[in-house]
Amino acid sequence: MAEEQGIAKVDLSYITKAVMMGNSLYSNDWQKGVLYLTNMNLWFSMGQQGWSTIPLKNITMIGREVTDALRAKAQKATGTSNVLIIDYMHPSSISQGSSASSIALLAGPEPVINTLKAYLLPMCGQAPRARSLNEIDKKLLYMFYTGVTELQKINFLIGADMDTLTNSFENLKEQQLCDSSGSLTTRGMQKIKEMMG
Repeated sequence: MAEEQGIAKVDLSYITKAVMMGNSLYSNDWQKGVLYLTNMNLWFSMGQQGWSTIPLKNITMIGREVTDALRAKAQKATGTSNVLIIDYMHPSSISQGSSASSIALLAGPEPVINTLKAYLLPMCGQAPRARSLNEIDKKLLYMFYTGVTELQKINFLIGADMDTLTNSFENLKEQQLCDSSGSLTTRGMQKIKEMMG
């Protein structure tokens, strides 16, 4: 049995079981407390009630998109609009032996939220969930594949404006399809094969 080891301790605001419909938040029971991140669990201090935990293996998704309305609600309640959304499974209180999905919301300073997200993504066996590739992304990936990496040249060749190309480049990097020099990663090469197959 692996031993539980502490990784980080941070002061945050959170809702461990948020009520959400689509992207709208219906909970406002933000709690300010300590979050412990270990190699096995997320521990949330719950005041008089002790601790609430989310096992990392139960996390199904990290960092789904935060809407402006949700940011505004968090800002009003916690004083910060930096929010991390964590989807996870927990034992159902209704039927034994089955699981229910829940959502935890974490709000805090941007560097803390970003660091937590960076820590949690690989620990939960999930690469950053990025948007699917649009036509420009695919063209840009193909250009990188052929060895053309200068955005100015690509801008001339495929006729997309520089802002679009820069955003596209960021998306390819986020999805780990290429590095910052425009060289394709193994994952990028696989993507090209899929596109050409």
